[in-house]
Amino acid sequence: MPSIRIIDSITAPGSASRPNEDSAGGNANCAFVIDGATGLGGNSIVGLHGSDAAWLARFAGSTFEELVRDGREVADVVRELNQRAFNVVHEAAHALPIEPWNMPVAGFQMLRIEDDAVITHGLGDCRLFLVDAAGQEFDTSAIKSAHAYERDGARKAIAQSGGFATHQALADAPVVRDELRRRRAAYNRPGGSVWTLGTEPDAADHVVSELLAVTLPARGLLCSDGFAALVDQYDRYGVAEFVRTAGDAGVAQLLQELRHIERIEDPDGKRFPRFKVSDDATAVFFEIVA
Repeated sequence: MPSIRIIDSITAPGSASRPNEDSAGGNANCAFVIDGATGLGGNSIVGLHGSDAAWLARFAGSTFEELVRDGREVADVVRELNQRAFNVVHEAAHALPIEPWNMPVAGFQMLRIEDDAVITHGLGDCRLFLVDAAGQEFDTSAIKSAHAYERDGARKAIAQSGGFATHQALADAPVVRDELRRRRAAYNRPGGSVWTLGTEPDAADHVVSELLAVTLPARGLLCSDGFAALVDQYDRYGVAEFVRTAGDAGVAQLLQELRHIERIEDPDGKRFPRFKVSDDATAVFFEIVA
């Protein structure tokens, strides 16, 4: 049976003034990354360091490590995770109404060994990059066009808000925040296109799962979108080079390169439109062996 070995990992906040809303982990059956969606100006409900996204990322990580075991379907795990989160959030709210856009949400991407198969599962815009022993490249996300949609939205938000010279996070600009709240309120709704970890158990019905036909051994990266920007937004790497550099130089070196682009090469976001100068960035570098 194949097995996953985590070789290297890193997670870092986008700013020293904000909590890290990413997490990562694994157990004998899987490896994963989780990316909590930054709040949009409402009151914190559960409030790890004032961030419900940071709480959810850590809560989801520990729940995955507990529940993702042999024989249990990932959709079933997501359903229980979200029911647990629903219970915590509504108990913390003390029956006060919560705006739909203020519910904590997070995306994830997971790699899992199921019998003799290698399968990836996800919700949201986290990323998987993989290269197998035959040189075959594979990359995926639960929302396939998320990075292009994000870039287009950021370009519009920069024009509306005055950019990073005015707001280090564009969501702080009222005109941008109102639009983001409108979009966030549509998450996890019947007929909607975005489903997440959070407080809606029915998101389990929308987990995107893909069987990977790979020749072992294989190596790859699970990344939050903030780390995957090196490929998706900044065009510094193709899939194979990205994975190879993680092995040769280490994920810390890749993070350093990422921050240099964001803070030195393009601090105003004009070359690479984005909603924050730097997003939280998380990567897990792994190997799959027979």
